[in-house]
Amino acid sequence: MNIRITKLTKKNRIFKRIISLTPLFAGNLALAILKIFHYRRTLTTHLANKDGSIGFVPTMGALHSGHIELVKASIKKCDTTVVSIFVNPKQFNNPVDLLKYPKTREEDLKKLFAAGADIVFLPQVEEVYSSENIPETHITPLNLVFEGEKRPGHFKGVTDVLHLLFEIVQPNHVFFGLKDLQQCLVVERLIAQHFPDIWQHNEATARESSGLAMSSRNTRLSRHGKNTASCIYKELVKLNNPDADFTVVASLSIANLLALGIQTEYLNLVDLPNLVKNDSINIKFKQAIVYAGFLEGVRLIDNLLI
Repeated sequence: MNIRITKLTKKNRIFKRIISLTPLFAGNLALAILKIFHYRRTLTTHLANKDGSIGFVPTMGALHSGHIELVKASIKKCDTTVVSIFVNPKQFNNPVDLLKYPKTREEDLKKLFAAGADIVFLPQVEEVYSSENIPETHITPLNLVFEGEKRPGHFKGVTDVLHLLFEIVQPNHVFFGLKDLQQCLVVERLIAQHFPDIWQHNEATARESSGLAMSSRNTRLSRHGKNTASCIYKELVKLNNPDADFTVVASLSIANLLALGIQTEYLNLVDLPNLVKNDSINIKFKQAIVYAGFLEGVRLIDNLLI
């Protein structure tokens, strides 16, 4: 991947040199070199003095290789890369899910330093939501189907927090992973309605070698669970067959996954961008197969673009 070699190589040289001393010293020095901001005012002031384009990768932490690929995509495209780590309470309709969300801040910061990120924004809830005057984003029907239906209020929380973060960072480019396909479509609505000067980049789903879509929630799966969950993507690939009756083959896939202990919540073929259900693959349309299910008490989502 062609990224900014000069900057990245320099940081990696420093990182390799310091980790040869002691891991603890390496971690502390990495955090000292990476520019970290906790307050919106100081971050905004700092970015106002920056020349060139700003790339922004909003995250909730517990970073994996998929997040780092988004950071690298921003580094390739932009002069300054900002990453936020903020577990947004407003997009959790299940309080237990919020409490269980993994928090690995020190490891996250080390990964971002090694990847070559420039700035990390680590705000508290009251710092992000210091203003409640957030314009409405109209996303119907996306708030009524699939993730919108199963997680009431989730996308309202997503659009609210991103609206505030976009106002704080003022990015030229933003980067999201297509693993959260419906979220990408929601963000497109947000940007079209309120931030027309921002360029959105939807990057391909990052996967384990097994095919399992990378997700922070995967850390809650056992080793056996991770191996089993990789069968979700294998079933999606089998469903990409224009000659088959999708309803019939989808029923078989649901049964196959259930036999492995995976309880399917939904498995549908949809037309993009409004996620309207369809029962046949048509190469004339932009379509996707969308999936959600449960394994070992963990909710997993995935999709396959047709």
